[in-house]
Amino acid sequence: MRNFLTWVIVFIVGLLIGFVPQYWKARGLREELMSCHTKADLAKVQQSAALTYVAATQLNYGLASGHAQTFFANAQSVQATTPDAAIKDILTQVLSARDKITADLAKGSPEVVGELQPLLLKLEQASQ
Repeated sequence: MRNFLTWVIVFIVGLLIGFVPQYWKARGLREELMSCHTKADLAKVQQSAALTYVAATQLNYGLASGHAQTFFANAQSVQATTPDAAIKDILTQVLSARDKITADLAKGSPEVVGELQPLLLKLEQASQ
C-alpha cells in the first residue's frame, strides 16, 4: 500500500511539473493574442476614420457620413471591449466629437475636415 501511495504522489507531482509551465505559457500567449486583437480592431477604427477624412476633403459628404457611421460604431465597439485604459480614454475623447461631426457632415460643412484632423492624430497616438 505504501508503495502504491508513493507512485500516486510521484505521478501527481509529475503532472504538476508538466502542467504549470504549459499553463503559464498558454496564459502569456492568450494575453498576446488579446493585444493583437485590440491592435487589429484599432486599425479598423483608424481606417474608417481615414476614409471619412478623405471623403470629407473631397467634399463627398454623403460618402463621408457613411464612413463616419462605421468609424464611430467601430470606435464604440473597441472602447467597450478593450482592457487598455489608455485606449479607452482616447476613444472616449474621439466619441465625444460624434454628434458635432455627424451634424456637420449632414449639413455639408467644410469645417468638418478641421474637426476630423485631431481625431486622426489621437487615433495615431493610440496605436503607438
